[in-house]
Amino acid sequence: MNRGYSRLDSLTSILAGTVTVAGIVMFAPAPIFAMSSPEIAKLAESVTVQINGKSPNMVSSGTGFIIAKTGTSYTVVTANHVVVDPKFTYTIRTSTGKDYQVTRTVLLQKGQNTPDLAVVTFNSAESYPVVTLGDSEQAAVATPIFVFGYPGIPESRNYQKDRNFEFSPGFVTSRLPDHPQGYNLRYNAVTKGGMSGGPVFDGEGRVVGVHGEGDRDYDPVTDGKVRTGLAFTKTGFNSAIPINTFIAKLSDAGLNRSALLINTSPTANAPLKLNNPQDAKTYYVRGLTRFDKGDLSGAVADFNQAIQTQSDYSEAYFYRALAYSDLRQMPKSLADYSKAIALNVGYVDAYYNRGLVLSALGDQPGAIADYTQVIRLDRNFAAAYNNRGLALSDLGDQKGAIDDFNQALQI
Repeated sequence: MNRGYSRLDSLTSILAGTVTVAGIVMFAPAPIFAMSSPEIAKLAESVTVQINGKSPNMVSSGTGFIIAKTGTSYTVVTANHVVVDPKFTYTIRTSTGKDYQVTRTVLLQKGQNTPDLAVVTFNSAESYPVVTLGDSEQAAVATPIFVFGYPGIPESRNYQKDRNFEFSPGFVTSRLPDHPQGYNLRYNAVTKGGMSGGPVFDGEGRVVGVHGEGDRDYDPVTDGKVRTGLAFTKTGFNSAIPINTFIAKLSDAGLNRSALLINTSPTANAPLKLNNPQDAKTYYVRGLTRFDKGDLSGAVADFNQAIQTQSDYSEAYFYRALAYSDLRQMPKSLADYSKAIALNVGYVDAYYNRGLVLSALGDQPGAIADYTQVIRLDRNFAAAYNNRGLALSDLGDQKGAIDDFNQALQI
């Protein structure tokens, strides 16, 4: 039977219209110089906070960053969806490990498609640094960014008592003209749930975005069954609201520019020149951008160059496999997923996608083996249980299929 594959939404289908902000506080036009990654990580840890929520029956988690201090009152920017539920009592945990009650919440999202932003405040006699805000318009495609946040505790580390931070580097992969809830700045940095509301830094240690969205795709119903679609990695292309969008809403947040540190000076390091690539990463980033726009042949050409430059580039093999599958070149897709797995034996999403390709080629036992490997590596991967159940059903093992469907529903 023909099983449909869903594909990543192209840039053109994900909207139109970045907010351009006039009147940003300007410093001297002399360029500032890039910080090292360890310097940015140290800075990020000092200004980023956990946001923890509790209700009678549930807990929630998010991230934020300190942008202003007035006396003993600190103001934190986060995503609206992190603090929107009135049933929860929210606390702030700072870099020193101290917890503070949220004293005030201002939800800036006034409609479903308005920017997903909020500010909260807390009081402390302790001294904490504040971030410097940059100009998100300078975060061009292929420029480096760094996402900092506190993921929720995963099931594999349920022994862990406290949330640990993650410092995730990446590159800007595209700039959308417009996108629901303001998420126009996209990148390939790895993120997880709980990091929403965290800062996105540029190479000079200035905040250029508020992280909060990751791509998800869904399969159509085919032949009466729902076959979960290709995993574009669970962390995939992630998005932030440009910090210029937040600056435009300062009055709504009850803030004044004079209370903030804003530096929009030009950077000393020019963006990578995509028309003259110099290394594997540059080809890879351009390939991601072309793939995102639906230029599959162009993406394959760039991934070819990335692999030629760096033969062990597992991510380039993975995304070339995705492009090949969209081009319906399944044997090539299968070979690239296998190569990605050979280079990274823990590559969960490569096993999952290879399982889908094997299923499409009629090799249900092979697909089952790959879904089983996914489950060994990530026992909460519901889609792997679902698709293994479908493959077992195709082979006539209805009991095994029902067991897998039940597990997927439980997750």
